[in-house]
Amino acid sequence: MSKALAVRKKFHPHLKCLSDVFICYGLKEFNGEEIFESFVDDEWLSTKFMSYFVVCLSHDESIHMAEGAGYRVFLSPEIGEYVNIEEDEGFSQWDSPPALAILQRDIEHIDPTKVKLFFLPVMEEDHYSVYCINFIHDRIDVLDSSPEDHTIYHNVLGDRIIRRLNLLFQLATDYRVKQFTRFKRPIIDVCMHSHENDCGFFTIKFMELWNGESFHVPILTANGRLYRSELLFYGLYHPLNTIKKLPAGLEAYRPRL
Repeated sequence: MSKALAVRKKFHPHLKCLSDVFICYGLKEFNGEEIFESFVDDEWLSTKFMSYFVVCLSHDESIHMAEGAGYRVFLSPEIGEYVNIEEDEGFSQWDSPPALAILQRDIEHIDPTKVKLFFLPVMEEDHYSVYCINFIHDRIDVLDSSPEDHTIYHNVLGDRIIRRLNLLFQLATDYRVKQFTRFKRPIIDVCMHSHENDCGFFTIKFMELWNGESFHVPILTANGRLYRSELLFYGLYHPLNTIKKLPAGLEAYRPRL
């Protein structure tokens, strides 16, 4: 953690190489300014970074759970954007082909009928939460770090996205996955953030550590700002980042295998 804190301090407005690329994965690149804007205190995690972290989590699951790969599957945040189109646009006008293509890509290397937990990060009103399709208990776990009573919020949001998400799954799997529109949607008792712009970082920790029953490592409110440093460190030095020689003296902090 001391290294992670030191790394985050490197990113400040006067960093000479803010325009340099620090993270590259596929066609996505993140320069120093983008990192600063997402990881400095009191800023929101960008949707671009959320997508990158989901890819990192998926990679880790396939490596660390080689024998049980597919037990937990992380869905692209872009799916959440498609299924969360406002009601006044009309369900009949909802354009599903792009979302269907993304879902098919997300599950192409696994048997979806054997997956126990599907995680979908969803942003609504600048707030991130996680919907976990929990086939262990036939329910949809709602993981939300907001200290506010979000019961009505998730009743509305869940009603809008779950039927669409279920339809996507049926189309992508030729109706082999169990229908989940009638699953209960409990809001799981989790720790609450003390700064509203930390919600994206708690969302990633929830996806990383939720096993369908509990968090196998405690997630603490007091660590909200520490998670910013931890996740930046994780993203910078992740194997998927093809920038192998980082600027600004950051190579000195690279974990040694």
